[in-house]
Amino acid sequence: MGRLADDLAHLDAALKLFSPEIDLRTIRSKAHRVRNCFFRPGECQRMVLDIFREAQGAAVSSRQIGGALTARRGLEATTVVIEPMRKNAIGAVRRLQRTGTLVLAGRDGHGATWAVG
Repeated sequence: MGRLADDLAHLDAALKLFSPEIDLRTIRSKAHRVRNCFFRPGECQRMVLDIFREAQGAAVSSRQIGGALTARRGLEATTVVIEPMRKNAIGAVRRLQRTGTLVLAGRDGHGATWAVG
């Protein structure tokens, strides 16, 4: 434990060496993402793009995307399974929205819908 405290003190000193005015209390710890067990890296986004490709320009909601992802994986379509799929889909859709690939198309009775931009 003492060695780790010494290492941290050395890091603090190195930061102060390059930027003396830095307030070390403002440095946040690195957030560690917890990967899900449904998809490999990048696979969910590719599947979401396939779903929009098959929709042929129609607006698709996160609930529809979650159901389609569940069906593609061959999983039982229960709320316990669809909800994490929907959350993964929303993350992928937001990344695609930032790049301009998808745009917010409006809202349906269950939430937002997106379409290819």
